[in-house]
Amino acid sequence: MRNAAPFLVALAVIGCRTPAPPPAAPAPGPPAAETPAAPPAPTAESDPTCGTRPGDWCPAPPGDPCGAHMDLTSCRADPRCGGRPYSGESVVACKLDARGFAENCPTVGCVSLPRR
Repeated sequence: MRNAAPFLVALAVIGCRTPAPPPAAPAPGPPAAETPAAPPAPTAESDPTCGTRPGDWCPAPPGDPCGAHMDLTSCRADPRCGGRPYSGESVVACKLDARGFAENCPTVGCVSLPRR
């Protein structure tokens, strides 16, 4: 066993002195500048289940200025905007006011009100 110790030490030293392999070439494909960024944000049309869960906050349709509101308080404060009603299951029917905000169901998004 004593004769094996120097051999193992020499093997470890030689193994540690081996140079690292060269870095791999980049994968073929478009340069990084041409690769698309993150996927686009989901729209109301892209997620048909949005609004069926009480904690949802669904995006407004593209170009809707009320989509800038990310919470109920700011949406309610903007007179141009109304609430997107909850479309999930409920024991009782949701009671909506004239702007689409419910007193007994969650509001799940902010959308522009139709012009009168």
